[in-house]
Parts: sequence; C-alpha cells; structure tokens
Amino acid sequence: MRVVLVSREHPLGDPRGGIGTYTDTASRALARAGHEVTVVTRGEAADLREDGVRILRLDHRSLPHRYPERLLTARRTAHVVAALEPDVVQAAEWEAEAWWLARRSAIPVVTRLATPTYLVERLNGAEPDPRADLLRRLEADQARSSAAIVAPSQAIADRVGGDWGLQPGRITVIRNPVETDAVRAAGARPAPVALPERFVLFTGRLERRKGVHVLAEALPAVLRAHPDLHVVVLGDDVGAAGGDVRSQLLERTAFAAGRMHLLGRLPREDALAVVARAQLVVLPSLWEAFGFVAAEALALGRPVIATSGSGLAEVVREGDGGWLVAPEDPQALEAALLQRLGDADGLATASERALRRAEAFAPGAVADELGALYEQVVAEARGISTSIYGGGYRRYFRPEDRRDPFNRLYEAKRRAVLTRFADEPSLAVLDAGGGPGRLAAPLAERHAVTLCDISAEMLEEAGRRCPPSVRLVQADARSLPFDDASFDALLALDLVVHLPDLDAAVRELARVVRPGGRVLFDSTNAVPWWVLAYPGYVNWRPRRLLRTLRGGGVLPEWAPTVRHQRAGEVQAAIAASGLVLEDREDFGPAWTPKWQLWVTRRAEA
Repeated sequence: MRVVLVSREHPLGDPRGGIGTYTDTASRALARAGHEVTVVTRGEAADLREDGVRILRLDHRSLPHRYPERLLTARRTAHVVAALEPDVVQAAEWEAEAWWLARRSAIPVVTRLATPTYLVERLNGAEPDPRADLLRRLEADQARSSAAIVAPSQAIADRVGGDWGLQPGRITVIRNPVETDAVRAAGARPAPVALPERFVLFTGRLERRKGVHVLAEALPAVLRAHPDLHVVVLGDDVGAAGGDVRSQLLERTAFAAGRMHLLGRLPREDALAVVARAQLVVLPSLWEAFGFVAAEALALGRPVIATSGSGLAEVVREGDGGWLVAPEDPQALEAALLQRLGDADGLATASERALRRAEAFAPGAVADELGALYEQVVAEARGISTSIYGGGYRRYFRPEDRRDPFNRLYEAKRRAVLTRFADEPSLAVLDAGGGPGRLAAPLAERHAVTLCDISAEMLEEAGRRCPPSVRLVQADARSLPFDDASFDALLALDLVVHLPDLDAAVRELARVVRPGGRVLFDSTNAVPWWVLAYPGYVNWRPRRLLRTLRGGGVLPEWAPTVRHQRAGEVQAAIAASGLVLEDREDFGPAWTPKWQLWVTRRAEA
C-alpha cells in the first residue's frame, strides 16, 4: 500500500518533539511491513531515502502572520501529496497540516490525535489567542473530515473526541511505537556533557502543562533530604506562553546552588544518552496524550514517576517500572520522590520491570495495526461491502454513545418499542437483527425472547448483556430458521435498511408471526432533508453532504449495502405481506423524519 505521512517535524528536518519521533519510528516500521512509505515534511528542499522510507522535504515559506501561513502550507502540502498518488495519508491534527487534503481531496486521510492547540492553551492556563481561532477550527475540522482517526491513548480519544463531538466508532486507539533497540543504542553513547553522579531528570518543554511548576514546589524538600542529589532538566524554555515556569524552578531551588542543571534542548540521541544515566525520571505533566519520553525512559530501564489521569497512565503503570501520582499535587510528588530515592533496591527492581514494560510498544505490532486500519479505510472509500456484517459492524453501530449524532433518536425509538410491550402479557418475541441486545435484555424481564443476528460479534455482546433466558441464534434475516407462526410478536429495529429487497424482507418477518401477532420494524427515510439537521453525520463536509443528499440520505461508502425507503414504498410492502398497519411513529426533524417506526399486525387467518 502507498502510504504518505505528513509531519511538520522529522529528525532529518525539525527534530523538535513527539510528532517527529512518531513519524520517524512509524514510517520505518511501516516500510519494514512492506508498505511504500513517503514522509512529507519541512526543511531545506530535498528528496532523500533512509531505511526504505522516502523523505520529501519542502522549503517552508514564512509569512508575517503565522496562521494564514499554516493554511497556505496545508494547501501546498495537499498539492504535493496528491501528485504522489497515495492510497492513504496520515497526519497529526496539530496545526491542521492535512486539512486541505481531508476537506478537498478524494484521498482518504487518517488523522492522528497529538495534542490540539485548544488543549495546549487550556493546560498552560493561557487565555485562548484570538488569532489562533482559525487554526483551532481547522484542527477540529480536519479530524471531523477524516476517513478515520487514530489516538495513541484512550485518554485523548475520550477527551478530544468528546470536546470535538467525534463519533467514537471513528476513533481507533493504536499506541505509539518505540524503537527500543535504537533508543538503547543512543542511550549507550557517551554523555554529551559532564553529568553529576546522581540526578533525577525532567525532560520536556518548560511550560505549565508539563507540570514544571509542580516539580518546582516538590524539589526543595527532596534536595534537602538528599544533599548529593542533582536535578537535570532537558527541554526548550517556552517562556511566558508556557507560564514562565523556568523562573519558578530556579527561584525554588536557588538554595541548592550548582545542583540544578538546565541543559536546554539537545539532539535526540544526546538527550537519550542523558536519560540513560538518570537515577529516576520525573514527568509531572498535567495531562499527556501519550508520553514518548516516558516510554523511551522505560526502554532505557529508567524508573519513572508520572501523573495519573491521562495517556501517561497508559504508558507508565503503577509498580511496573514506575509509579503514578495525582497531577497538580506537589505534596504527592514530593512524597513519591522521597520514598523512591530512599529505596535503592526498589529502584533496581523497577529498572528491570521498566525494560519489560517497554516491549509493549514494539513498532512491528503497531505497524500491523496501522496497516489493518489503512486497508479498512481504503476499502470503505471504495464502498463498504456486505462482508462487514460478518464482523466489524459494531465499529459503526454505537447508538448508546452520546457523541453519535443520532444518540437521542436511537434512545427515543428504543423506548417507544419497549413502551408498546410494557403492558402486554408474557409473549414469545423474536428480536430479528437484534444486535447487541439493546431491546432483548429489557424485554426478557417480562417476555420469552429469542434474538437472532447474522453477526457472531453482535451475538457475543448480546450474550454478555442479556439474561440466560434469552435464546441467541445466528441467522440471516432474509431466511429465518424458524417455522411459520412461531412467535407472538416480532420486532426488527435498524434491520430492513441493510436488506436488499424490502418486499421480501417484510414477507419473511411476517411469516414467522402467528395470525393476530404484532410486527414492529423501522425504515430510514429516503427523502433526505433530515440530513441537514445532523452535520456530524457527514463529517461536516459540504461535498459529502451533497453526495449523501443525492443518495437519499445514504452515506457514499454505504451505498453498496444500505437502502433507504420512502413511506409509500414501505406501506406497499406491508400490504403485500398480509400485514395490517396500525400506527406509524416518526423520529427526527419535524419537517422530514429520519426514521419511521411501523406498527403492524398480521391479519387473522
């Protein structure tokens, strides 16, 4: 597969941070997995090859104003990438480098969540810069407009996904890769500067969101308790934009003259050689999407004290090469440092566990997960086939999640069905296409329920949700494995939209119900104006909106498998099947409903 990674940072150009580290490691791993990989980055114009990866550096064109410059860069990048004719493009949301591609190109884009601008500002305690409003909007819009979204941790998937209203089924958590062999080789190099014999290390940008101000409060007691201990700090000073934390750090430790070493930003290999010699690495970030520095420290066998409540806690596990403290709690950090520095045997054990923990981030496994996602995204761009019902459909069907644009409608529809069964005597009920058991589980409190679905994946989930009394049957709803007139009632929500022949589908549903029994099913309206009320449904993309409207409300990738119907078509199918229409309930905008619930009864013999 032809894969392009777009990254403003790269070790051969701008080696500044985690985005560059990720791009370098992931691109090499993908190339080793057999993909044709190109990295499009910034720097002095060049076309290079390294370890099977093509690295295309573009001259950066500076403008007086930063934010229009970003938009023009995104446009230029899109033109260069399009000429490469990739199957798929991946880019971070940071500074919206792939916005133009996600919005205006037919090439599927996978956006990887790093830490968006709005979150950086919030964590640094800074007032949002009004000049960055366009950039903030473009970052969110790139993610919404992408074919898929990758998150390095569940923490950022939940936080940014919630803030931006991203559908959870579109976010795949794939941890960041760490090239442990390369990290250890760099760590074995001679130290780039003279280092104290015993020191704790902080590495990261000197800004509030990295918890430097918390570290400044915790250090005085630690330095007084350990007179031979030094502190080494690696990273850029962000200055006022990051809360001016450098001055706080120096003021709080002024009494320990000569024991505070601010080394600034070093080349990555030199920085790793420093990390490898630390007794303990401390990372008191307020919040992190992942924490590359933590994973690299573990790979070097360095115990880590990090903070809970974010992606760091998915890298550093309590007692497994490191320890966790609450963010913004200097007393807890102070206590943890004192306890761990006073336990030499415990540090040695933690060092051994850290080495083992680092193996969880092996690049080969990460490349396999990315490759599988790329294949899925490319297949969807060509049209989703009916094979999705055999496994994987749950990724798209998440009615319980509040971020789904139809969450409230799903719940209203579910309650409407349950209400109609609430006062009925005990019935034999078939839940056709019952999926994960959202209806079968509550109905089973009163009725004898059979749930059938074509997907083993769905049935497995239904088995966990439903009581043992619910009978689970794997079956195709087009040919139900039940005798005629087997059930007192049947319900089929979110089913007929996936069946190729409406008339045949309704006839088959009616066949297994006894005369006089009720059949409840829903259809999705082919009059598509309801789509306008749900911009998240089309990922906020105007062209995608137009294609969806022309397709009767069916998303372009679902056109091969999904069918929406007009009310007249459904009424005709009901009449032809021997059912009698008793009621219809609409769900969605008043001007044009999205769903119509049809309440019918099989005619008496």
